[in-house]
Amino acid sequence: MTLRIGISARLLHRPPPGLGLPLKRLQYLESTMAHWIMSHGVVALMIPFIDHAMPSQRKRPPIQDLVRHLDGLVLQGGVDIDPATYRAAPWQAGMDTDPIRDDYELELLRGFIEAGKPVLGICRGAQLLNVYHGGTLLQDIPSQWVKGMANGAMNGTAAPATPATHWDEARYDHLTHDVRFLPGSLLGGLYGPGPHPVVSIHHQCVGELGKGLVIEARCPQDGVPEAIRHPGHPFVVGVQWHPEFHLPGPGAEPLVAMDSGPLMMAFLKAALRRAGRLRRLADGVALVRERARAAAPAPNAAAARGAPQS
Repeated sequence: MTLRIGISARLLHRPPPGLGLPLKRLQYLESTMAHWIMSHGVVALMIPFIDHAMPSQRKRPPIQDLVRHLDGLVLQGGVDIDPATYRAAPWQAGMDTDPIRDDYELELLRGFIEAGKPVLGICRGAQLLNVYHGGTLLQDIPSQWVKGMANGAMNGTAAPATPATHWDEARYDHLTHDVRFLPGSLLGGLYGPGPHPVVSIHHQCVGELGKGLVIEARCPQDGVPEAIRHPGHPFVVGVQWHPEFHLPGPGAEPLVAMDSGPLMMAFLKAALRRAGRLRRLADGVALVRERARAAAPAPNAAAARGAPQS
């Protein structure tokens, strides 16, 4: 059985000149993400954004078909989530957000979670998991988390002399810092407590934790939440780092970062277990139908018994 993993699309609402599609919204997939997933022997498929404002001949919501034909969901990273989604005001004017993508991915999340299929959120995807469950986000780590620690507002922890750097545009996917997994966490069981170096490209993080979620990892340098999980589901996990960037690119210098394989394998094993249950259920239904057909009298025989004798 080859698993089919859906990846949420990034949206480009205003394509730059030269792409040949002026005034058209584009959907795209960052290639490293697809490579990371497919390197484990599964099929990765980008899930198209469905614009409900456009006319459609269908009565059944397309999202139901998408969820039914896929075995798991990976949420890509990307632009900040609109603060209105979690009932907050923007931390500064002119924030770059995408409410259309927020709604699209929240609908995907609802479909996969309600179907009991595994979900893995990466960076923005982890934050969206928290928002989906009613949580909030801290919108800027340097100006809010670190200052909050200095004022004793963040976990009662004193501000570190040198807070971790979570975002550096110049270093981008070569910026790393450590994470440490909490006792009893799923990820701690995969990797051990740590510390473990990860690629960090984020300036936001989980604020108020969503209902039913637990924190799986923190940055040991400043306590910033780095991974969350919903223990009430077989696999609903969000990580703040970018495991897909832990793979060395062509000709690139080796990156000292935690092996991203165990995380992906845990996600895929959950997808395989879920797909196996569905396959057994479908086989059982088919068997019942086959037995019912075998027990039913043939139409011709029934007609012959009811025919008048000459």
